[in-house]
Amino acid sequence: MKENILYAYHLEIENIEEQKNYSVFQWKGNIYYFTKVKRNEKEFQELLNVMDELFKKRVPIFPFVRNVSGTFLTNVNDTPYVLVEVTNPTIQYGLLEIMEFQKQLILNNEKSSLYRNEWANLWSSKVDYFEYQVSLLGKDHPVILNSFSYYIGLAENAISYAKFVEKNIPKPKDLPIVLSHRRVVYPNLRLNFDNPLNFIFDIEVRDIASYIKSMFFQNKEDAMIDLKAYIDLRKPDFYSLSMLYARLLYPSYYFDLHEKIIEENESDDILLPLIDQINDYENFLKDVWLYMNCFFPLEPIPWIIKKEL
Repeated sequence: MKENILYAYHLEIENIEEQKNYSVFQWKGNIYYFTKVKRNEKEFQELLNVMDELFKKRVPIFPFVRNVSGTFLTNVNDTPYVLVEVTNPTIQYGLLEIMEFQKQLILNNEKSSLYRNEWANLWSSKVDYFEYQVSLLGKDHPVILNSFSYYIGLAENAISYAKFVEKNIPKPKDLPIVLSHRRVVYPNLRLNFDNPLNFIFDIEVRDIASYIKSMFFQNKEDAMIDLKAYIDLRKPDFYSLSMLYARLLYPSYYFDLHEKIIEENESDDILLPLIDQINDYENFLKDVWLYMNCFFPLEPIPWIIKKEL
């Protein structure tokens, strides 16, 4: 990859760390990630427009670096890459910073290919794909094989819940579509949060749920504290609170690791800390429902609500 970077950017680098989807190196004291772009041409152009708006507002996101041809995309073996300049990657952002970021750009009435809605359909497609993967490769991954059916069941609960909400709870006409992320993880490092390749548009509970789910498996008490703080500060409407619960139900934390195992040859053992906390997370889902139900009569998941703590 050093030769590709030299040719495309005229950067002579000595050491480079190469991973499956990206390479990282330092040059003149700065950190750079040369990473695959998993966006189509239309999405990438809209992403550049979003970045321009954020730069105008002085939002400190990571910039892309133009190549010697003056473009941001560089093809390597017919795969598009972009060079991202990274500074202070280990700065951590908390709940308040996430909420503040969401105010920076609102979609309003215009359409965008970066908008991710129809969660239930997207989740259903992912579940079908994961089931296909496991049917082919599961025998080589015993931890996946022994845990997969539980998390598929939880995902199906989330899909049914999201469909119920869409059908039975009116979505507010003025519900903002805000700048969001594919994933927000805990600890929420600037390396992930300020990377434009992670940006999408969605309703604000997407990032909140993603952050709280990830936090739970490392800091259970703070996960509930932050959830209550968010509800207290934002006072979400009935629809948003219900969709927040749907996202907490959906086990993205498991499927993300599942993909690492299948696609990046990670060990099955990375799933064990999640599996060991199944009972704790079920209790968390019950506590969350009971708390949210103080504000609106949320639809229950019977097996969770009847669970003994």
